[in-house]
Amino acid sequence: MGHPDEDQWRAEAAMMEWFEDQLKAQTREPVFAFLAKHGDAVQERVDLCMAEATQLLAGGFPGAALVRAAAGIEITIRFFLVNPLVLGAFLSGEWAQSLTKRLLGGRTAEDRSLLPAILRNWGVDVTAIRLANGSQMWETIVKEVWNDRNNYVHAAASVAHDHAAVALECLGTILSEVVAPMARELGFTRDESGRWSVVLSKHDRALNPPHVYDTASPFKDAA
Repeated sequence: MGHPDEDQWRAEAAMMEWFEDQLKAQTREPVFAFLAKHGDAVQERVDLCMAEATQLLAGGFPGAALVRAAAGIEITIRFFLVNPLVLGAFLSGEWAQSLTKRLLGGRTAEDRSLLPAILRNWGVDVTAIRLANGSQMWETIVKEVWNDRNNYVHAAASVAHDHAAVALECLGTILSEVVAPMARELGFTRDESGRWSVVLSKHDRALNPPHVYDTASPFKDAA
């Protein structure tokens, strides 16, 4: 039999652990709900950006390829990361929109640090992710991809083939190294089901059918 103080301490520690687990579950619930509902539509857009950027680059149009890759990165950041994670923090859609504008259009160091700060709360260090050439992915996006895209669109500047290729690599990397691990952590089984809205059971799948969620597009141009 333990000491009364030790028993009380263990009971309090167990209670705190339970409380933190419940709070984490409540925080994760709106994130899961957002992605289960909108993930398929977002994935379709991002995949289209990836495919078109690849085709444009192979066809000798690096400027157009970079624009499509950058669009894919923006959609990924906005709809796979910022919107669901901000909603998961019980903040409003207006907050998510405001943060997205600062992330994608901000010029200050504070603006560029917003997404890493948000992701750190979910155990993801986006600043540690590197590209094939050893450069930091996030730094490359904010310092090179955005600048190249803006100069091409607004100043008719030329885009080198390798710059467009790096933008395309950044898109693939943020999907594979940030979005995919978070999806698995949240309980999605899209690696097997092929869809965000279809989540396979953790248990005997012969007895437990997949859970299929209602879907909707988050894009304003959707019919």
